[in-house]
Amino acid sequence: MRHSLLPFAAVSLSVLLCSCGFMTPAQQYAGDRKDVSEIAVIQSYHGSPLGDEYHATISGYSHKPEAGPSVVKRFGLPGFTDYPREIQLNPGNYALELYCFKSLTKPTYRPSMAIAVKAGYAYTVKCDAADGKASVFVSQETRLL
Repeated sequence: MRHSLLPFAAVSLSVLLCSCGFMTPAQQYAGDRKDVSEIAVIQSYHGSPLGDEYHATISGYSHKPEAGPSVVKRFGLPGFTDYPREIQLNPGNYALELYCFKSLTKPTYRPSMAIAVKAGYAYTVKCDAADGKASVFVSQETRLL
């Protein structure tokens, strides 16, 4: 009987660990909430907790606006806590930092990517890895908000 609970416990723990700690959308601009036509949204991709795809988690970003100081933001602790599922930004050019993981036993990666975002659009960032190197990209799911 004890052994029959082991697979159930292992699956339950994996699902919990893969889904815990992700924050709700994070507003990353100053002031009151803006209409979706005025902001850009970057969403991180999270596949099935037991699936074969890498999860892309936004761990930070930097931005140099045309006027004003540079902005550098970091989120969470590696792998588990306080990473936003999406960030809401003013339009512009950003450098994203990602934490990419597949499971507790696979290698993790911390790639970065440059991304130009337009107001009124949502962008989904994804990770993949091969031969020990990670690649990050904006999926074809870019859409009008």
